[in-house]
Amino acid sequence: MLISKDENIKTSVVYVGSLILKQIKKSDTDKISIFEIAENLQKHNIISYRQIVFALMFLYSCGIIDFKEPFIYKI
Repeated sequence: MLISKDENIKTSVVYVGSLILKQIKKSDTDKISIFEIAENLQKHNIISYRQIVFALMFLYSCGIIDFKEPFIYKI
């Protein structure tokens, strides 16, 4: 189950992952650093690194992103 009925939708892995994908899409290239992601998510009141890490793991396990130091690439 990706989203629990008891969980706040704004902090779910899927929602945070969609915000990350939107940010990558807005960038000129298909790469972004973790610092840019954290800075952008703070604007959406997502300050927990646990949420960011789980969202990145979700996107990676779905084959949407890849990690190449120090950037995160959209596949």
